[in-house]
Amino acid sequence: MKVINFIKKEFLFFCFFFLLVVLSFKYPKEINNYYDYISWPTIRALFILLLLTTAIKLSNFFDIFAYRILPIFKNERNLALFFISFTAILSMFLTNDITLFIVVPITLALSNIIENDLNKLIFFEAISANVGSLLTPIGNPQNLYLFREWDISFFSFIHAMFPIFILKFIVLLIFVFIFFKNISIKINTITTMKIDKFLFISSIIFFITFIFSLEFDFVRFLIPILVIWFIFFKKDIFYSLDWFLIFTFILMFIDFSVISKIDFIKTFIESLNLDFFNTLNITIILSQIMSNVPSTIFMSNFSNDFLAIGYGANIAGSSLILASLANIIAVRMLNNPKEYLRFHKYSIPYFFVSYFVVIFYLNT
Repeated sequence: MKVINFIKKEFLFFCFFFLLVVLSFKYPKEINNYYDYISWPTIRALFILLLLTTAIKLSNFFDIFAYRILPIFKNERNLALFFISFTAILSMFLTNDITLFIVVPITLALSNIIENDLNKLIFFEAISANVGSLLTPIGNPQNLYLFREWDISFFSFIHAMFPIFILKFIVLLIFVFIFFKNISIKINTITTMKIDKFLFISSIIFFITFIFSLEFDFVRFLIPILVIWFIFFKKDIFYSLDWFLIFTFILMFIDFSVISKIDFIKTFIESLNLDFFNTLNITIILSQIMSNVPSTIFMSNFSNDFLAIGYGANIAGSSLILASLANIIAVRMLNNPKEYLRFHKYSIPYFFVSYFVVIFYLNT
């Protein structure tokens, strides 16, 4: 039973691992190139990001923050506006996946102290995490990859992504006003926890250092410092770290690099007119099948238009549940298979409205 549950939890890892085994038998000559296919700067940055965000999560700061401000909200709409905005802001710096690992458990905990149904709010938190994370190079894995490949400054990346972030966030706020009513909320009790102030403050300092390390390219020198620091002061962080997320990305780099070199696939993609809008739309379509991170890695083998790929991957995230790992993370915490279908009641309309708004802007 434990093995089955573990396989279900790490389903994507085992899918990509199985795919790698098949590709290794089919194309054995590519095995010698596996190491070179991995974007090690991306993996190093992802490791530091997971390490620091895990530390911040374990400090309990955000949990206590949410509980303490809850009494100021009078209705569901105000509560939704706060948590959706809170999710968007956090995801800019903690990645969309990690943000949902923080926000969704808080929301579920709030379900125990108020009488309102908060499942719908969790769906919108997933959408918001995808929207907020698109703004920064450290907001989600596909941005982190493109940022390393694009080789531009931290703030230039933000400047490039800012227009679609604003448009998608405005559409999101409109959806919140439509789907959340002024229904009052009743608070029964407030749960309190203890903040690990030392862990939180030290993690924030290291996080700021990490941003500078991305800008001035000394990420590799920061890794041993962080590892030694946490071994001495909080070594249990390494037990909580999502190692399989890192392994999954390593597998994705290899799998989709090999797939992009398969003759008939390579010929088909190269036969397409990969201008800006075609690249954007193909990335969106592929994201529905293979998720937006693998589609980003895959398309970067055929196009150097990283802005089109970045726009496409980030627009795609808030559509089908498979389009972003963040969607799966949020909905699976509800432990109800029916919620996977219900998620699309909100995500699909949001995707189409935000897509046409962004396309209209890009064409003007």
